[in-house]
Amino acid sequence: MRPGKGATGTGLLTLINAGEGALPHSRDHNVAERSGALAMNTPRLHSRSLGTLFLLAFLAYGIGTALVTSILKEPEHLAALAGQRTPFVGGALLLLLNSLIIVGIGVLFFPILRERSPGVAVAYVCTRVMEAMTLIIGVVFLLCILQLGESAQGQTTPELVTLFRLFTKGNFWAYQLAMIILGVGSVAFCLSLYRSRLLPSLLPLVGAVGYGLLALGAMLELFGLPWGILFSGPGGLFELFLSGWLIAKGFRTVTPSVAA
Repeated sequence: MRPGKGATGTGLLTLINAGEGALPHSRDHNVAERSGALAMNTPRLHSRSLGTLFLLAFLAYGIGTALVTSILKEPEHLAALAGQRTPFVGGALLLLLNSLIIVGIGVLFFPILRERSPGVAVAYVCTRVMEAMTLIIGVVFLLCILQLGESAQGQTTPELVTLFRLFTKGNFWAYQLAMIILGVGSVAFCLSLYRSRLLPSLLPLVGAVGYGLLALGAMLELFGLPWGILFSGPGGLFELFLSGWLIAKGFRTVTPSVAA
């Protein structure tokens, strides 16, 4: 009986040791699975946040511009501007919000681009910051027009008309310069997305062409050729499609071999 008992004891010890050795492996395996699930969910949230920011930027700038331009029609209406202060300021605040969203887009794209092209990542953040600052200068010109309207006191003098046109032109130049900065700085951004295979190949290529045309159209506007609205279409459509794709689909999962 002793040999059998000894054999049984040895077998139990072996099973216990095996079980003890398996527990850490099981725990590590579960932790790895949870970490893998978290790693899969984080980019999805990241892409949806980026898509939402692109969409919010469109809404903020579109509504803000509509509010401001509906009031700033002709210099002769400058005296009536003081009575429309609330919608005018609301539109200006939406334009400022657009600038903040623009910076947020650059910041959220930075960790995505940094893994593949650090130089492009830094350049894109700088592009978005410079674009936002230039657009803010344009908003300052608009607020100066508001001050002119309040100082008119019901009468539009030739001096006020001259200042009105000067500030309006300043806002125009600020916008065109911002579009040149955005267009030139975003071409390399789109090409980096194309090389990374994070999006369908056609989408970033359309973006590169669209941003290039956007910069060209803004330059033509500065030279007095009113073709900017025509050249801005492809770039605007790209951002809309990119927004929808990021919200609905997100970035692709790319292995290092595929990315290379």
